[in-house]
Amino acid sequence: PFWSLPISIFAVMVWIIFSYYQFLNQLIMIDMVRPIIAIIGTYIGFFLYNFLIAEKDKRFLKNTFSTYISPELIDQMYENKEEPQLGGNEGYHTAFFTDIQSFSAFSEKLSAPDLVELLNDYLTEMTDILLDNKGTLDKYIGDAIVAFYGAPAPVEDHEYWGCLTAIKMQERLAELRKKWQAEGNRWPEIVHNMQNRIGINSGPMVTGNMGSSMRMNYTMMGDTVNLAARLEASAKQYGVYIQVAEETYKKCKDKFIWRDLDYVIVMGKTEPAKVYELISEVNSIPNGYNKLLKAYNEGLNLYRSQNWKKAIDAFKASDQLEEMFPGRKTNPSQIYIPRCEYYLKNPPGHNWNGSWELTKK
Repeated sequence: PFWSLPISIFAVMVWIIFSYYQFLNQLIMIDMVRPIIAIIGTYIGFFLYNFLIAEKDKRFLKNTFSTYISPELIDQMYENKEEPQLGGNEGYHTAFFTDIQSFSAFSEKLSAPDLVELLNDYLTEMTDILLDNKGTLDKYIGDAIVAFYGAPAPVEDHEYWGCLTAIKMQERLAELRKKWQAEGNRWPEIVHNMQNRIGINSGPMVTGNMGSSMRMNYTMMGDTVNLAARLEASAKQYGVYIQVAEETYKKCKDKFIWRDLDYVIVMGKTEPAKVYELISEVNSIPNGYNKLLKAYNEGLNLYRSQNWKKAIDAFKASDQLEEMFPGRKTNPSQIYIPRCEYYLKNPPGHNWNGSWELTKK
């Protein structure tokens, strides 16, 4: 390794000085060439051994995982002597799904070259944030990014890193929108207002190289993964952009600002899940959200107490505080108003657990 080069240079200089000293003071001639060659040869041999043998495992890790995890995690795996788990390996991790809102409409407004340019720009920025925050890139599916945290290298507080990634992606997308808007007519209005949605869930899952013997992909599987995907898709029904399951929320609830969203049965599931909207980091709450959350939570408490008429009035009041920017078609306050009206005519009974079943993704 290169850190040993100064040692070799120092050894050569010491030998030269010693040889000159012996000649000038003792009139003794000492062979300088062969010892210097021996020192240089020893260094080269040591360097080649490390490069060909000792660094082989690190090169293998980089060749295998460099396309979907950050260099820092590869170094961590190498330093901790953690062999990548090829095949299925069950563990507790965090699943992360995100895609662009109404992306099919983009293809109608953009030429194929412009669409590719825009998508590559977006995916590059989002992937950089993912890798910088200890995520593992699973795959791209069109405009969607599938990722997870905690494998192949362990990540402490992976729930936190998944949520932080979501916040950073939203912040970076806001900057990209400003850039695209500044370019004027280069991009249509739909690009100027681009939004993405994110679903996050933590729990047991299987990660590893899966596929056929001819072609494999390092990916994740399990019920935890399925729920994260459903949360990303169902976020549009609430008009929110980061939807997080309770398992993730409980691990990092003190580090972010949240909205208690619902107790919901998503499509393809039979058990309800407690879900939350992730709003911001704890010290960066957006303007007006303190007042909004107070009004919204009042309505939610009335809803769960089956006080439907007062809940409707409370949600109408909180709806006036919701920000309805371009592209946002609804909000959590709005979706509860017709739901309360339905329950007013069709009471769920005293055994109601507060859950609501979604009928579409």
